[in-house]
This record gives sequence, structure tokens and C-alpha cells, in this order.
Amino acid sequence: MLSAARITATRAISKTCPRAAAAAVGSRNMSGFSDSMKSKERVEEERYIRQQEHEAYLARRAKEIAAEEAKEHDEEQKLHDEAMHATIDELFGVLAKTGDKISDLGVENLALWKLGKK
Repeated sequence: MLSAARITATRAISKTCPRAAAAAVGSRNMSGFSDSMKSKERVEEERYIRQQEHEAYLARRAKEIAAEEAKEHDEEQKLHDEAMHATIDELFGVLAKTGDKISDLGVENLALWKLGKK
């Protein structure tokens, strides 16, 4: 409820002065400014929430990738172990036929050499 003097002053200023001066006196632009600020705050909050959600997604994805890599590494290790055991059994079979003796470390080194790994 604006007084008559205030309404008159607002009308006179809005007709003769730029909008900035009219806003200073208290015209309807102040409510527009408040709405604009609320809108900007909402946009900032939404941007912040999206950023947090994106960071959470990246963290989840990194964990998933690490789990997949660990699983692949376990599978590769299992295949390597199976190949090593087969090769070592073959070497012990050859050594048993010839009657030669080699240390366990020597047998492992021969198996690695046969598999083409250093």
C-alpha cells in the first residue's frame, strides 16, 4: 500500500527519468529484480547439483573400470599360471626320462624361457 505521494513520485520519475532512477524510488522493478535473483540462485544450485552428480558418476565409473581391469588381470594371471604348470610338468617329465636334476628355480626359468617371457 503505497501512499499517494509515493505513487505520484514514482509515476513522475518513471516518465522523466531512466528506469534505473525509477527503480531506486521503489517501482515495480524491485520485484522483478528479486525474481531475477531467485532465478539466478536456482540456476546456480542446479549447476552445482549437476556438477556433484557428474563427479559422483566419474567416481563410480572409475571404480567400475578398476574392477574390470582387476578381473581381466586375474584372468590373465590364471591363464599364465595354467601355462606355467603345464610347461613345468612337461619339463619334469623330460628330466625324469633323462635322469637329470635341476633346481626348482632353474625349472621355473626354463618354463618362462619356453613361454617366451623374461
